[in-house]
Amino acid sequence: MSTEAAPAVEPVDTTALVETAMRSLRPASWRFRIAIAVLSVIVTVGLVAWVVQLRQGMGVAGYSDRSFWAIYIADVVAFIGFSYGGAVVSAILLLTGAHWRAPLARLAEGMALVTVAIGAAFVIPHLGRPDRLIGMLTQPNVASPVFWDLVAILTYSFVTLIFFLLPLVPDTAILRGAHPDEMGGARLKLYRLISRDWSGSGNQRRVLRSALLVVAIVIIPLAVSVHSVLAWAFALVSRPGWHESIWAPYFVIAALYSGVALVIIVVAAFRRGYGLEHFITDTHIVRLGYLMATLGSIYLYLTFADLLPSAYVGEEGATEIIHGMLVGEVAPWFWLFVVAGMILPILFVALPWTRKPVFQVVSATLVVIAMWIKRVIMVVETAGYDQLSGTFGEMFHFTWVSASITLAGAAAIPLLLMLIFRVVPLLAIDEIAEVAGAPITPAPTQGSAGASRHPTAIVGAGLLLAALAGAAILTAPPAQADDLVTEPAVMSLTATAEGPQVSVTATLTQAGQPVSGAPVTFYQSTTMFAPGTNKVPMGKAMTGPDGVASASYFSTEQGQMEVSATYYAAIDAEPVTAQTSVDVTQGVDAYRPPTPKLLAPVGQVLVKSIFVLVVIVIVLVIAQLVRVRRVTRPGAGGAVG
Repeated sequence: MSTEAAPAVEPVDTTALVETAMRSLRPASWRFRIAIAVLSVIVTVGLVAWVVQLRQGMGVAGYSDRSFWAIYIADVVAFIGFSYGGAVVSAILLLTGAHWRAPLARLAEGMALVTVAIGAAFVIPHLGRPDRLIGMLTQPNVASPVFWDLVAILTYSFVTLIFFLLPLVPDTAILRGAHPDEMGGARLKLYRLISRDWSGSGNQRRVLRSALLVVAIVIIPLAVSVHSVLAWAFALVSRPGWHESIWAPYFVIAALYSGVALVIIVVAAFRRGYGLEHFITDTHIVRLGYLMATLGSIYLYLTFADLLPSAYVGEEGATEIIHGMLVGEVAPWFWLFVVAGMILPILFVALPWTRKPVFQVVSATLVVIAMWIKRVIMVVETAGYDQLSGTFGEMFHFTWVSASITLAGAAAIPLLLMLIFRVVPLLAIDEIAEVAGAPITPAPTQGSAGASRHPTAIVGAGLLLAALAGAAILTAPPAQADDLVTEPAVMSLTATAEGPQVSVTATLTQAGQPVSGAPVTFYQSTTMFAPGTNKVPMGKAMTGPDGVASASYFSTEQGQMEVSATYYAAIDAEPVTAQTSVDVTQGVDAYRPPTPKLLAPVGQVLVKSIFVLVVIVIVLVIAQLVRVRRVTRPGAGGAVG
């Protein structure tokens, strides 16, 4: 396979560079306004769908009590993965001294910032009730990977924001001096806040570069930690198909692969939309294609390294899931992912006649779609597997609500990027000029300029929030399985007690005939936890051919106890219930002291150590921001270098 030479470092016309970077800041075209309007409508529909979900429950999004994780958690994994690719394209290439990254840096870093925010936002519809987020912060479970995932995402998001803002310091100073009359009052104030008194002196450049290097070093292990903890949120659950030791590196490579693919799409789209071909050449996109194909080859290997051992051993559960992926119900989607998401992109780079930007964009589009499909398969298929019966139960199904929310997240990526680059320049002006050996010294500014004759119209933000105005957020009821029972059913209940053991028997009939295969849940009422009647579930059983379901349990209380049974005939129907009382003469203590954990003291030290490490990272990154702010304060620039 032949290789492309790296883009040569050529002299740069700094005036043309500044003019090109200004294109997204000037009055918008009609095409831009139409795109903003269409994307805003898609996002607004998604927000309306979320309000419908809040009011009616998770059932309207295709969830049930047999499919507890589904599309939204797949969206979390996919969209945060996109962010990792953007961060790595910029951070690793910066650390390795790859000067060809300069024209791509701003777009890649912007994409990383936007996608991590959107990916994290998908946690909200996934939880069903937004107030549960507060509980994760006020009552954290430090033994849960979900909590550490939250910590990792928040820390990574903060560092990504700083990584995006630091290179804006010289660029905003350059634009303030070059085009103060076109900035507009609000934008000029923002630029003055960011750049302060940047003059391009040697001291300022040294401090800024060292600060960027520190943040780049920090952001790479942070991104690895985000996707490792995301993987452990699955792998530490003892469910077949998820409980895999290879998943942490598998998730990391998947994030890099899909993230680089989205960088190619974003770079190509903005290159075409704003005429950036002089600075972002065909070679840039082809070299990103090389990187994407390399990661795709690694991911192809890891995919089958994940599947083959489980298939060979033939463990119950894992075998059924792999069978479903290879030749079962989801096989068409899995093989679409393999062919379109890995084989074709690798071939498009390997074959000389397809080693062109248009084929790399097509490959990247296939990768983004296919990797999202893979995340959905990974989540939905395993979540729908019943470990008790060894069969697949009622699987998640798409509804207009879940589809609209997912499409809203996808539309929010270009929408937010287009709005961000109406505020800040598309290109890293100072870095491109410095790499070419022609650093730009900002022209002296002359105070605040008047408002631009063409003020920037930020259309999308108002539309995004308008859909939620006045919406009442109600508690979402739990989804129930739809058993397709349409006629009224009758239940009778008996209970007996021998010492602390209580045996309950429910008989379910319909039109005088026994109802078989119906799930019945048994409860005991207690005042132990709160005043009043509090039903505590004691067990669940299926009715047999005679319509009888039985369960037994040990009561922790004694005296006259009320027991009840409930059967849901349909998701929108009233439950069929019955109740009775039983005299319990003896209660047992339900508390069982846990078995001492060998590494418990180590775990406690580890938790504290991780918290300390997070604080050190945040303080270190803030210190870099403070350094740059200090060196750009008036009178601190030093001699111009």
